[in-house]
Amino acid sequence: MEDTLQLELEAEREKNKLLLDIINAIPEPILAKDWDGNFIFANNHVAQLYGTTPDKMIGKEDSYFTGNKQQGQFFKENVQAIMRSFEPKMVYEESTDKNTGEVRHYHSLKVPFKNSKDEPNIVVIAKDITEITKLKNLAEFNAKRLKYVLEVSGEGMWDWDIRTNVVFQNKRWEEITGVKHSEKSFEEFQDCLVEEDRAYVSESLRALVEENAPYDIEFRFKRPDNKIIWIWDRGQVVEFDADGKPTLLVGIMQDITEQKLNQFKVESMAFYDSLTKLPNRALLNDRLHLAIEHSKRSKQCGAVLFLDLDHFKTINDSYGHKAGDELLVIVAERLKALMREDDTVARFGGDEFVVVLNELDPDPLKSAVKAESIAHDVRASISNKIKVKPNDISSEIDYFITASIGITIFGPDIESASELLQLADLALYQAKRNGRDDYATFDPVMQQKFDYTTRLEKEMRNALKQFNFALYYQPQYDFKQNLVSAEALIRWNHPELGLVGPSDFITLAEESNLILPMGNWVLAEACQQLKEWQSQPKYQHLTLSINISAKQIWQKDFVEDVKKIVVDSAIDLSKLKLEITESVLLDNIDEVAQKLNALVEFGLSFSLDDFGTGYSSLGYLKSLPIEELKIDQSFIRDVLDDEADLIMVKSIIDLGKNFDLTVVAEGIESEQHFNLLKEFGCDVYQGLYFSRPLAISEFDSLM
Repeated sequence: MEDTLQLELEAEREKNKLLLDIINAIPEPILAKDWDGNFIFANNHVAQLYGTTPDKMIGKEDSYFTGNKQQGQFFKENVQAIMRSFEPKMVYEESTDKNTGEVRHYHSLKVPFKNSKDEPNIVVIAKDITEITKLKNLAEFNAKRLKYVLEVSGEGMWDWDIRTNVVFQNKRWEEITGVKHSEKSFEEFQDCLVEEDRAYVSESLRALVEENAPYDIEFRFKRPDNKIIWIWDRGQVVEFDADGKPTLLVGIMQDITEQKLNQFKVESMAFYDSLTKLPNRALLNDRLHLAIEHSKRSKQCGAVLFLDLDHFKTINDSYGHKAGDELLVIVAERLKALMREDDTVARFGGDEFVVVLNELDPDPLKSAVKAESIAHDVRASISNKIKVKPNDISSEIDYFITASIGITIFGPDIESASELLQLADLALYQAKRNGRDDYATFDPVMQQKFDYTTRLEKEMRNALKQFNFALYYQPQYDFKQNLVSAEALIRWNHPELGLVGPSDFITLAEESNLILPMGNWVLAEACQQLKEWQSQPKYQHLTLSINISAKQIWQKDFVEDVKKIVVDSAIDLSKLKLEITESVLLDNIDEVAQKLNALVEFGLSFSLDDFGTGYSSLGYLKSLPIEELKIDQSFIRDVLDDEADLIMVKSIIDLGKNFDLTVVAEGIESEQHFNLLKEFGCDVYQGLYFSRPLAISEFDSLM
């Protein structure tokens, strides 16, 4: 019996020891006191704080260890009050570290209880918040210091909580804007923005919130008292949520009206003409650079108008410089009245003015038309009667003056502002040579194109004489992938550029009418190739198609020329196919049909190329002797991904079947293309999936 009791006592002591070890391991104060404020328990952390051991603290109150009687009395009265109410309480309090003399701050939970003798006691579990308190005090100090700094600097402060959409502004912000802080102060602030600057401010704030872009802007603001001021506003995102989205914006603003006015005065002296108030040559140069950069971004062409008043010297010589100055001012006003806000009117010097027009059109030719229209309006406006007052005459006189204008168009490829002025000046010289009171246009883009095309046309003429052109052959296959025909495609063996494809010179050949001798050469060369094929059994089944230009068909002798070339070659006519595009039908369709029918009766056949891209009509298929339709490769390219193209291709194939026409698909680039078109019932296939266009030697190897 005694042994059992002894074991139980030993087990209980082990439990108590474990509990004490746990409490002593906690690095925060844990203690208990009686009614008189004396310690009845203290863990190691409390003892270390008071520079003693837990055992030596029992029966003593705080001041015994700290020497601070006043603090000890406060602790005693505090625990007695809690024990008296007998309700737990959270308390913020301070205690002195006996080892360092440092005052520590605690957040303490005090819970009253009664011991086995029914006497009131209290247990205290404290949390050391000294570091947190220091940070709090520092933050309060910094906030107060920031307030003083902002007051001294004259800056208004704002912050915007995006989650709650609550905006705060300090007193200085109210003084600058004249808007009182309220729930609607931000909306009132936006309403007071000068209309022209409103979009700029809104976009800048949006970029700050959505893209965390720098926010450092200047704008005009109309206070409630109608005074317009300039504001310099800066801000940044200072807090983000877990997804990286901004939650808090902070910013400061300043009234910079006086600085702006001084800046405008300095800029006016440096960049504006003192007489006309127009931008001077220095600012014009800057505006030209901006216009060039803007053109590169927008891909829009602009124009420079170089204007010179005709015989301006006469008014100065006849009526004095005062009259001349008055005339210049009036001309400047008339120029400004004609221009848009984004354009620039500058006084270049003397009686010369320069106008920079932005965003006329992406097309240089259309831009030139618009610029010339504006130049016409400028001349008309300037030539209107002008009233000036001569030096020695009290009354005004009527004076008439005209202007000569040089125009140059610039696009994204122009680099030099000085070059623009030089070209416009050259055009101005031409306008004067035309007799003055006129305008002339010099377009560097058009000039470069003219020089290039002139050179290319000359080289093409020589190439035709020297037989520098060649035919390449792109194979065409049936649904079993048997080689059944080919399309002849012209290439140019240029001595410097190498092998040049038709896309680089055919348009020029059309414009210069070189397409006529070139087309005859292609037909003769193709017939010679057919003649060779027809002499060899393995080639005799092949059909050869060539492209015929609309200009060739429109020629009066087209039918006779084709017949002569074909007859001279002595080929099997059934193996030659002539491809035409729908552009031939822009002319007299009845005449075209008559010519085609004549060649069909002769024994040739026709294919309608690029079907579906132009003026496709069922009427063409009824009135023209067409045996074949070629589906344009633009439809084939996207047929696997674009449902509209898929429907178009299937419809053309079905149309061909209904009209008993052969259907050729060009631009086949993959097996998927081939399988899909085969499923639709296409007859002939052509494209890079099978072969690129080949020189005749490569074509022979392919066979």
